[in-house]
Amino acid sequence: MNKLFFLILIILVSANLVIAQNQQSTPKAGNLTVQIIGIQNSSGDVKIGLFNSEESFNGKEKKFKGITVKADSNKIIWSLGSIPFGYYAVKAFHDEDQDDEVDTKLGIPSEGFGFSNNPSILLGAPSYDKAKFLFDTDSMTVEIKLINF
Repeated sequence: MNKLFFLILIILVSANLVIAQNQQSTPKAGNLTVQIIGIQNSSGDVKIGLFNSEESFNGKEKKFKGITVKADSNKIIWSLGSIPFGYYAVKAFHDEDQDDEVDTKLGIPSEGFGFSNNPSILLGAPSYDKAKFLFDTDSMTVEIKLINF
């Protein structure tokens, strides 16, 4: 009886270890959709960046993913598959004159821009902490409303 108990115990422990190892070796990933709304005209492009660290968000490292889309509608949808679970932030801006930078007049942006979580903008861009979100589900949509002054 003791031998049978120990045999069953060893089988159960071994099965749990195999299951746990398989779960750890399979990275969790899902589908992320980014919607940009508030595009005021069809001039130029809309540039969108997905960032997976504070350093990349602040331009000290390369962004995780990015796309440039023709601004031909008032809403853009960017679908990304197999994105690993984790923290991310999104930046977007309407590059109306296609010069790859947010134009300003007297220090105030003259092209539409926005960030994930749609944080309030006081002086300058928000921090990564204010724009980041946790991506930990099979499918998620992030909507960014461009700010136009």
